[in-house]
Amino acid sequence: MRKVFFFVFSSFIIFALSCEKDDLTLPVQVDFEFTMDSFHSEGAKKANTFFEIDKGILNIQQIEFDGRRDQGEDYYFTSGFDFLVQAQLHNKIMSQNISYDIPQGVYNRINLNLSIGDGSEDALCLEGRFQKGSMQEVQIIFKYSFQEQIEIKAKNSIGNDQIVLSKDTQMKANIIFNVPNLFQLVNMNMIQNAEITIKDEKEVIEINKEKNIDIFNLLATRLDNSMRVVFD
Repeated sequence: MRKVFFFVFSSFIIFALSCEKDDLTLPVQVDFEFTMDSFHSEGAKKANTFFEIDKGILNIQQIEFDGRRDQGEDYYFTSGFDFLVQAQLHNKIMSQNISYDIPQGVYNRINLNLSIGDGSEDALCLEGRFQKGSMQEVQIIFKYSFQEQIEIKAKNSIGNDQIVLSKDTQMKANIIFNVPNLFQLVNMNMIQNAEITIKDEKEVIEINKEKNIDIFNLLATRLDNSMRVVFD
C-alpha cells in the first residue's frame, strides 16, 4: 500500500513540476515602441529666446534581448533586420513593426542591446529650432553617423528591475530617447554662439562630426545614458 501511495505521490509531483515548466515556456507577445522626450530651454525672461528639440529619427540594425529568471531558464535572443528599421521618435511611426514572443515569467533583470546605424545611414538624427528675440527662426539639426551599440537596463512601469510577463496581459516595451538628458550640458550661450550655415536658403545650426564639433562631442558622450526601456 505504501509503495502504491509513494508511486502516486511521486507521479503527482512530477506532473506538477512538468506543468510548471510548461507554463514557463508559454509565449507572451511583446510589442516594441520607440518614442522620445522633447527638450525645451529658454533664455532670459521676456527675451523670447529659446531652443528646443522635438523631432527625432533612430535607425535600428539589431536588437539583443537578455532576460534572467529565477524560475525557468534565462532567455536570450538576437534579432537582426534585413534593412534598417527607421523609428520616427516624435510620432511613434516605424518603417517595420517590431514584436517578439518571449516566455512568460518573473524576470529579475532584462537588458536590451540596440545596434544603431550601419555606416551608410545616420544612426540618429534630432531636429529642433532656435529663436532669439525677433530674429528669424534657425533650424537645429544634430546627426550622429557612427554605428553604435547601446545597452539599456529595462524597468517596469514603477521603476523597478523586476518585470512580470504574463500570457494573459498584453505587454509593450517602450524604448524612450531622453533628449533633455542628452542636451543637459548644452547651454543657451553655446547655441547662440554656434556656427550657422545656409542650407536651402535657410539658416541652420548643424551639429555633427564636422560642424560645431564642441557641441557634438558633448552630446556624443551622453548618448549611452540617454535611453531607457519601460515594460508595461
